[in-house]
Amino acid sequence: MKRLVFAFGIIVAIGWSMPGIAAQPRLPLRVLYLGNEGNPRATQFVEFLQTRFEQAAGKNRDDLDLDSVDEFDVVLLDWSQSDTKSDKAVSPIGPRDGWSKPTVLLGSAGHLLPTSWKIIGGSG
Repeated sequence: MKRLVFAFGIIVAIGWSMPGIAAQPRLPLRVLYLGNEGNPRATQFVEFLQTRFEQAAGKNRDDLDLDSVDEFDVVLLDWSQSDTKSDKAVSPIGPRDGWSKPTVLLGSAGHLLPTSWKIIGGSG
């Protein structure tokens, strides 16, 4: 009986440690990651998002076609201050009054986007 309990415990432990077997269901959202497509950070973000959401994709922030964003529910904007100077930042997602998509700001996007949109939060 002890062997049976021990074997069952090992099977349960292996099941919990294997990805996919004990994985959570994906959330029913379509998520777009905007960043420097192809760099390691962007690749890791997209790979992670693909394990958590129904649909996840990555696109290059600097040459974004705004019409392609329509098919997504949420946008993650990843923008580093090393990519552009604050005073020269131009919003990769267009003007503020034309943007209504729920957006999560990663990296310095919380500084650069308000600066380019000329709203409070862009400095200090």
